Amino acid sequence: MKLWTEDDVRSGPTLPQVIDSLEAVLSHEAAGSAWNLDKTMTTWPHGDARGSAHALGALDRDADLAIFKTWVNTPTGASALMTVFSAGDGATLGVAEAGAAGALRTAAISGVATRVMADPDADELAVLGAGRQALRQVEAVAAVRPLRRVRLWNRTTERAHALADQVRGELGLDAVVAGSVGEATRDVPVVTLVTRAPEPFLRLEHLARGAHLNAVGAILPSHAEFDPALLGESALTVVDSETNARRGSRELREYFGPAETDGWGALRRLCDVVAGKAERPSRPRCTVFKGMGMGLSDLAVARLLVGGRS
Repeated sequence: MKLWTEDDVRSGPTLPQVIDSLEAVLSHEAAGSAWNLDKTMTTWPHGDARGSAHALGALDRDADLAIFKTWVNTPTGASALMTVFSAGDGATLGVAEAGAAGALRTAAISGVATRVMADPDADELAVLGAGRQALRQVEAVAAVRPLRRVRLWNRTTERAHALADQVRGELGLDAVVAGSVGEATRDVPVVTLVTRAPEPFLRLEHLARGAHLNAVGAILPSHAEFDPALLGESALTVVDSETNARRGSRELREYFGPAETDGWGALRRLCDVVAGKAERPSRPRCTVFKGMGMGLSDLAVARLLVGGRS
């Protein structure tokens, strides 16, 4: 049994490799040979914010892998572990510290969504949020679109400037800090939200016509990054896991209704878009990807750690 430390993961698969691995795993899901184990979670008061504990899993028969991931996230720190098994004989293949892997998989899902949903000619990105996931989000979109500039906004301007320095220094991209949400997103074809906002701050009028939105930050049922009303103008609304979205996305629940109702028919899975069962319309007002986190994203990282099976 192998142990992958955070350093092992950081020096292992590159983000473009994880994007390609995830796209392959999603094609397996679309074909019915891979699936998620539903996410479960709990939250608790943590000072003025909240802490959360999560568990999820996935199985991919084509890759001969089953994984389970557990993690705890608090305002003062977070840690995660992923256990990797052979789906064929049940052997334990290894355990990975999953902080770096989590950043890879969260970025990779935005990369895949941008690849299959955004305007093919998109060359500018706005990232709203400057936390520990933000740099990887920029890198993911840069891996699938030739970015000429990145606009950044954060409630704390100092953190946005620090992120801009990282984008310039580590990714070699032009980066500017915007003074408002509207300034950051004006005429931008790809927008990524990666915050822990308790209330929506992005509205339809902030999005350029034809823009693609990646919303990957608010994964707690109490939190929301965008106004649910903008979904009424989305020509294609896609999720990584419909089960997780029904249970945990405040934005989608407020627009489509309670999880157990039938109002969710317009929603599509990312694996269906990857497989060509749904596609970006030619002249959309906007498109929206809501990422909640799913086991197959973690499995895509594990697939590379154990040797790129299938």
